[in-house]
Amino acid sequence: MKSSLGKVYLVGAGPGNPDLLTIRAVKLLRKADVILYDDLVSGEVLKYCRKSAILEYVGKRIGQHSCQQDEINRKLSGFAQEYSNIVRLKGGDPSIYGRAGEEVEHLASLGIECEMVAGVTTASGAASSLGIPLTHRDYAREILFLSGHKKTGKNSESFEDLNLEGKTALVYMGLNSLEDIREKLLSSGNSESTPIAFIENATTPKQRVILATLGDCTVKAKDFDIKTPSLLILGEIVRFYIELERIKEEGKNLLLSDLKT
Repeated sequence: MKSSLGKVYLVGAGPGNPDLLTIRAVKLLRKADVILYDDLVSGEVLKYCRKSAILEYVGKRIGQHSCQQDEINRKLSGFAQEYSNIVRLKGGDPSIYGRAGEEVEHLASLGIECEMVAGVTTASGAASSLGIPLTHRDYAREILFLSGHKKTGKNSESFEDLNLEGKTALVYMGLNSLEDIREKLLSSGNSESTPIAFIENATTPKQRVILATLGDCTVKAKDFDIKTPSLLILGEIVRFYIELERIKEEGKNLLLSDLKT
């Protein structure tokens, strides 16, 4: 055991594309003795780790064997007793649905220094990859970050009495609770025509975009066999994307027509 405790860095790995890593994240990966990484961290991101580093997978995914949070906490504090620089690498931004708070509290209770390093959150990366602004004065002036993941005994209570008018809702981990989310939003007075975009594997070469509405979203999810990880964007801002794609297509056709004349 070392005479002094190491330092733990909770680092955001971004939404998937390694080009969206921050410079700070790359620097920390290059000096880390140990990297504990999540399910959504790509192999391209891990290439920045030095060859002598210990890489340990601690991913969590619904329906699959996963590393429990208490076990991850124990690993972090255990490695801090043996090594100087430990990186806890999380998809997106560690402070947004990344359980960073639980890890910070655990480390602080043991006197272990911890630093949180921001990353590009999946919502921002996914929307930007499509050219969707999360706010627009004609479509949405508010942003909501929501999770569809249920605690034991809970039922997507964040969606109760939620009016989406003038709002962009970004739903993380919403696929497995989609039917419940849909029912609660409809019960809250939202229209069946409310547009939704499913963004699967955001910012990666496997990215896929499926458009739907609140009325047909569960059918579309099954018909297109949408898989996790997927982000849901709900609200009128999705109409902006649809209109933008139409304008692009018209512009392309106009350009081709001009080139032919």
